[in-house]
Formats: sequence, structure tokens, C-alpha cells
Amino acid sequence: MVNHNGGQSAGDGVTYRHEQSRQFAAYMLNLPRQNFRPLRSAFDPGKITNLLPRIVLRNLAPDGSYRYRLVGTELEAYFGQDITGKTFTAGVGERAAGQLEKTFDRMMAQPCGLRCVMDMTDHSARVALFENVVFPFAGVSPPQQIAHIAILERPTYLAVAKATTSGKMCEMEGIDLGAGVADFSDISW
Repeated sequence: MVNHNGGQSAGDGVTYRHEQSRQFAAYMLNLPRQNFRPLRSAFDPGKITNLLPRIVLRNLAPDGSYRYRLVGTELEAYFGQDITGKTFTAGVGERAAGQLEKTFDRMMAQPCGLRCVMDMTDHSARVALFENVVFPFAGVSPPQQIAHIAILERPTYLAVAKATTSGKMCEMEGIDLGAGVADFSDISW
């Protein structure tokens, strides 16, 4: 289904700019749930093999920070470093990490998904536009989130970046998993 903005919906009323974002959301929304969250045990990477190079798993650490548990190969190449096991700040920079972690905390507290579009800048000031689709998992300890990150736009000369940081949030909307959507209205940078 195409909406009036030219994006596609996965049936949840949310607009996705990238076809892979829509595919990821459709898959996650069809998983069995516990406490409104998709069950981690029901997630089968073999069903979305084409999306795996852009998948990220994050754990919520006991100190309240988020750490990368797994980063897909395409994203690892873009970040220019292996960020597995590192804090979320290592992937997006300090400026964005605080606001995004606040967003993730709200997603975990009021179980919902999130679709956002943000730009990322490398050390040479080259900018790429990303669409992130994020869901909290149920049935896993420590608490965990899964995200698909689609590259919407990037200069043709941008193959690999180093010291990547997030620039600004362009769009943000919640994905209702049955418990409503958290209020993200005060989150910006």
C-alpha cells in the first residue's frame, strides 16, 4: 500500500520510506508477542536473510546504557569499525546518544516500535540519510532491541565512513504494538 507521501505502510499506519524498512516492520509485527513485545524466541533470521546486513541488536546494560550486541556487515562497514560490545555512543556520537537512549527507554517502558529518519555525518562531513525501524524484544535477558537501518540517501562517493556521528532527527513516529505509542514529542536535536 502506498500512502500520500509516496512511502509504504506495513499495515500499521506507519509510513516507511524504504522497502526493506517496510519488510522488516511487517515481519516483526507478525511475530507472536508477550506483554505487547515480539518474542525473541520467535525471531528467525533465516526468514529475513536479505535484511541481515542492516540489522542491529542492542542490549540494555545494568547501568541504563545501550550496548551493541550485533551489527550487520553493511552497517559495520559504514561505521568503519566493529562496534559490537561498545556503547551506543560509539555508533552515533554523544550528541544523539542521550536523546536516542531516552527514546529507547520510552519504547521499553510503553512497549512500542519506532520509525525514525536521521542523518549521519562522517569525519569528512559527508552526510547520509538513514531510516531506523526499532522494536523491543520480549523473553530475553538482558532487555534487548532489534533495529533495521536502511540507507535512504548517500553521496555516490560515500562507501565507508569513519568516526560516524548522528546529525539531526528528521522524522520520528511510534509503531503501536497494542499498548499505544510512547510520547516522543520532546525528543529532538
